[in-house]
Amino acid sequence: MSLDIPPTEDGVQRELTIKEEYQLWRKNCRYMYEFVSETALTWPSLTIQWLPEHHEQDGVIDAKLLLGTHTSGEDTNYLKVASTQVPSALPHPTNKANSRIKITKKLENAFEINRARYMPQDSSVVATINGEGQIDLYNIKEDSTKAYSHLEPHTANGYGLAWSSFTKGHLLTSSDDQTVVNTDVASGKTVFSSSTHQDIVNDAKWHVLDANLFGSVSDDNYTFIYDARTPQTPILKHYNEESKGINSIAFSPFSHNLVAVGNANSNICLLDLRRLVNKDKSSEGLLHTMMGHSDSITCLEFSPHKDGIIASGSQDRRLIIWDLFKIGEEQQQEDAEDGCPELFMMHAGHTGAVSDLSWCPYKEWTLGSVADDNIVHLWEVGKSLIDADKQLEIADTDLE
Repeated sequence: MSLDIPPTEDGVQRELTIKEEYQLWRKNCRYMYEFVSETALTWPSLTIQWLPEHHEQDGVIDAKLLLGTHTSGEDTNYLKVASTQVPSALPHPTNKANSRIKITKKLENAFEINRARYMPQDSSVVATINGEGQIDLYNIKEDSTKAYSHLEPHTANGYGLAWSSFTKGHLLTSSDDQTVVNTDVASGKTVFSSSTHQDIVNDAKWHVLDANLFGSVSDDNYTFIYDARTPQTPILKHYNEESKGINSIAFSPFSHNLVAVGNANSNICLLDLRRLVNKDKSSEGLLHTMMGHSDSITCLEFSPHKDGIIASGSQDRRLIIWDLFKIGEEQQQEDAEDGCPELFMMHAGHTGAVSDLSWCPYKEWTLGSVADDNIVHLWEVGKSLIDADKQLEIADTDLE
């Protein structure tokens, strides 16, 4: 924070501080990223996801993303399909990628879209959950700008939205109405509905490696793990009174027993499913707590490419990439001042609270993120950061 800014009202002072932080980030971008792009939207998007389809040619990848709108009732809300380009991994590309986002399709929704996710078995099918907890299904490859199916499994605002990667058409959702619902979208029928939580259910996800397991997190400070064959009551519980509510859950795609949860108190907890128990108020199963954010965690996602890498977004305007293999490493004093050893990188380019993030499924170390500042960021972590900790390979003959 600059000491040259004259004292003024808190709101103005904070705005100046954010602007200075942003300018400092822009100045240092070349040291941290392979590329980074910013695109301003008319309205903020609360959701982002890379679509899996892409085309690579002459050093450029043509890519697509899902976005939404949050207009606060001031305009029509839409699910948006966007196109962009990102540089490929070719060492000497013949063309330069234009990473600015272009909206290519808008599909109407009655309320602000909180989350949009494509079906893993058919990426042309996209589900959204909105501010009323309603589910809409779209076919983004057809000409229609309307949802082809509208479902109302909830009675209040919803954020949790996750497709099963094992059972086609099974959609897990969660809501402020304190329920977790699995819907078979083909029939529109509820497969099961669980109302075990005692407060808002902020997120629900299927296990990545086990077709029968799913988890949910709530403002009641509980993480619940369920078996879909007996979904009415959780099989495992973890209680964290200090969390001030739990907002996000993510299962590791590499380790069956590793789950991460993001808390309103700004911390991220790593849990071991083997050590969790089915007891009320039990805190057993906690492996480690990661501290680096300064405000509530809003989104959490493991890298699909690299074991032990996880990204988190927060109300503090930051995204952090964590390297779980660095937990417990010794640090020099000057390094410790920058954060814990597992804090791999901080993305500090957003000027508003981060709403969502998405790892690119086909390009390593590449992410998209959206925030309250109406800006979409696409970025790839710099090779200098990735390679910084690689040990130099020195032949025995070179050692004295």
